[in-house]
This record gives sequence, structure tokens and C-alpha cells, in this order.
Amino acid sequence: MSARDPELLSPEEKRASEAVRSLASPPADAAYRARLKREFASGALAGTGTRERSAPPPLPFWRRPALAWVALPAAAAAALIVVGALNRGPGWELVSSRGAGEAVVDGVPVPMARAANLARCLKPGVRLQLPTDGEIEIALRGQLAMQVVAGTDVTLPASAGRWFGRSTRANVAHGELRITTGAGFHGARLAVETPEAMVEVTGTTLAVICEPTGTCVCVLEGRVRVAGPAEGAGVMVPEGQRRYVFNDARPPETAGIRPNEHVSLQEFRELKRAMMEGGGR
Repeated sequence: MSARDPELLSPEEKRASEAVRSLASPPADAAYRARLKREFASGALAGTGTRERSAPPPLPFWRRPALAWVALPAAAAAALIVVGALNRGPGWELVSSRGAGEAVVDGVPVPMARAANLARCLKPGVRLQLPTDGEIEIALRGQLAMQVVAGTDVTLPASAGRWFGRSTRANVAHGELRITTGAGFHGARLAVETPEAMVEVTGTTLAVICEPTGTCVCVLEGRVRVAGPAEGAGVMVPEGQRRYVFNDARPPETAGIRPNEHVSLQEFRELKRAMMEGGGR
């Protein structure tokens, strides 16, 4: 039907308009009217009533979008990285070096006179071979200090973690290590493996000496567990004693600490006491 003025309609349009206007209005459905009345009175009819419709309740977490679940592994991984970084113990420091010639670190020669270069090479797990006229002292500050005697072939241990990962391991192929532990090593364990013995250190001052005839462990203070190839858990060696594990058929023997090692270990311990307590060198 046209929306133009009546005087502008054609004869056909006028007749159609008059026919529509003459139609009777359909009666309202009684059930429909009753339903509208109930909805209006209760406020259920959208846009009517005095009460506002409340917001829908939040979804439970198991029905929320998958994006939230995707974020969980990333957050957990980030937390693990932070905890791992905080748990990491101190790194190796080169306290002093003496002698000439070249040390060999993982097969790479490093002049003993280049202390800064040598210090950068001291990492957990590296194999350090000293020349016959070179000696160094290194430390994991607060945990342990180590004197590596001339001619020694040793694989350096890692530091013990602050809360977990408290066990670490070193390997001595030949030569001698003097070791003293500090307060930060409490509760940790260092296993020193030699061709003849396994030495377990839990807090002490000792020397591990690999000789052509076997391994000698001299204990200045504390106690150290020493196990030979056929000794199972081994035996505890108290302070002031030594344990010798032979590399032939002879059984291991226990005796008093070697006098020269008693003097050397005592001096080493006193010099490094402040460093092991968190002070200076």
C-alpha cells in the first residue's frame, strides 16, 4: 500500500486502500492476553516490571574457556625456573694459584700464569689436570674449599643445592685433594670417587690421596665413610685416622693420620675458616 496522500492515489490504489480500511480488527486471543498479564505482573517480560534482571552466575572453573588452562603450564614452568635459580648453590672461585706450566681443562691447555683465564674455566663437571709444578686453591664459598695439589687429575663437583639436589660428586684419577667444608654444606653430601675407593663427605676436613699403590684418606676432623671395591657400605673413619685401600689383593687398613697431612690439613683449614663462614679470604 502506498504512503502517498489520498488525492495522489490512482483509482486502483484508492479501491485497495478502502478495502483494507473496511476490514474488521481481529479479536485478541484470551490465552495470549492472560500470559502477557502474568509476565508483566511478575517482571518476567523483558523491558517491563520494576525489578532488574540479575547478571548470570560465573562459570565454574572446569567450564571456563580453555585459555585459562593453557596458562597454567606456563605459570608452573616459570615457577620452576625461579625456584631452580634460587636453589642454585655458589660457583667455583679460584682463590689462589702457584707454579708454572699449563693446566689442562677439558683437554684445553691454560697457562698457570693466566689466573683470570683459569678461573673462567672452573665449572662443575670439568676435568682439571694440573702440571707437576702447579697447585691451586678453589672454593664454593660457604660450602667447601679444595686444595688441588700439583699433578692432580680431578673432575670438579657441582655445588650442593640450597634446599634440594644436596648430593654432588667428584672424581680423582690420581694426585691429591685437601677438602674442608663450611656451614653451607650442612646436610649435603660429596662423593669422591677414586680408582680404588668411594669416599663420602658430609662435613669434615680431609685429604684424598691417589698413589700408585692405592688410595689413602686422612681425616683431620669429623668422620668420613670410605668403601673399597668389596666393602659394601664401607667403614667410618674418625678424626685423627687414615684409611688405606690398596689396589692389589691386600685388605684395607686403618691407622693414625699421616703426620705431614695433619700439619697441611690443619693449616689449610685455618686459612679457609673465614671463607667457609661467609667472610673474606
